[in-house]
Amino acid sequence: MLMAPLALLIVLFLIVPLVRFVVLSVDNREIAQALSQTAAALETWQGADVPGDAAFAAFNRDLVRETEKGSIAKLGARLNFFQGGMNSLIRKTITRSSDLEPTRTAFEAVDKRWGDLKTWRAIKLATNPAIPEYYFNALDLRTADPTAMVSVEVKPEAQRVYMRLWLRTILVALLVVFVCTAIGYPIAYYLSNARGLAFAVAMGMVLLPFWTPLLARIASWVILLENGGVINSVLVALGLVDDANRPQILHNLFATVVVMSYVLLPYAVLPTYAVMKRVQPSLFKAALTLGATPLRAFLTVYLPQTLPGVLAGGILIFVLSFGFYLTPELVGGPSGSLIGNLIAYNFSKSLNWGLAGALATMLLLVIAAAALVLRAVSPQPEQES
Repeated sequence: MLMAPLALLIVLFLIVPLVRFVVLSVDNREIAQALSQTAAALETWQGADVPGDAAFAAFNRDLVRETEKGSIAKLGARLNFFQGGMNSLIRKTITRSSDLEPTRTAFEAVDKRWGDLKTWRAIKLATNPAIPEYYFNALDLRTADPTAMVSVEVKPEAQRVYMRLWLRTILVALLVVFVCTAIGYPIAYYLSNARGLAFAVAMGMVLLPFWTPLLARIASWVILLENGGVINSVLVALGLVDDANRPQILHNLFATVVVMSYVLLPYAVLPTYAVMKRVQPSLFKAALTLGATPLRAFLTVYLPQTLPGVLAGGILIFVLSFGFYLTPELVGGPSGSLIGNLIAYNFSKSLNWGLAGALATMLLLVIAAAALVLRAVSPQPEQES
């Protein structure tokens, strides 16, 4: 009974949203129902050639029905996801639907794209109530032939967007882990050896970001990195750069990595410090007594014992940075945006919840896989015999 409130919170605010994401990522029932008569007419269509007049007549009836319901704009926008230009094609055709003969010849007279096999393959794909197309699209792939059991092809070069964002997100996450570890390890070492006032001041500086709102921290970095900001002004004052040629250090990938590293640095310091406090100093001194150099003693005695803290911080930073949204949005610009920004765009602006659900599900799977891999390679504490 004591665990019931926690279990309820996990179900309501974690499991239910995740299940909803998965359902959204394959759910196409709304469009399939809007094209119900077209789906029946295309049920036996093999996809080798443009379908006959029966399919055109069924599609025309679906268009008329959706126009009367006021849903034609939404139908065109969703069909545009399966084949570029479908939205304009639907709008152009619907203006003639009142006097349009439901035949292939009449449709092609309105627009020759009705005689294109790609148009009808997109319509066929849209009639399926459950589709993997959102996952394909998230990997810059698409269904080549919806009538085949498995038919996947790579999108044209101009339409490939998502793989670049996935690779950029992974690269940024790894860079942030590296930067935070490189800076956080010496800080954690100092904290583990500091005493009294020095320890209190140093720990307070590490914890200070936790007490400051995230938006305020990001805004402070905007002031530092902008073209007329503090850093550029100092560089100009020192004569390192010309005032007319100030470097662009904001709204790019560099700014994203710097600000994310600053925000996540405490997550590298605290786990490492906790492990360092449990390391016996006598072991390091014993290695020196036995003739090891300080560097060798550090690499063979001290570092292996602190590695679990480093890996724990690295896992946490990687997981958090992989889903960052606000920081890349404010300081990253187009070249510094990550996959989280695209998920937010599809949820809030393009309203393509299916693609957003697929991206969110894949993001969760990548994070879970990374955590499992890093956990598998991390050293396990020795059990007492």
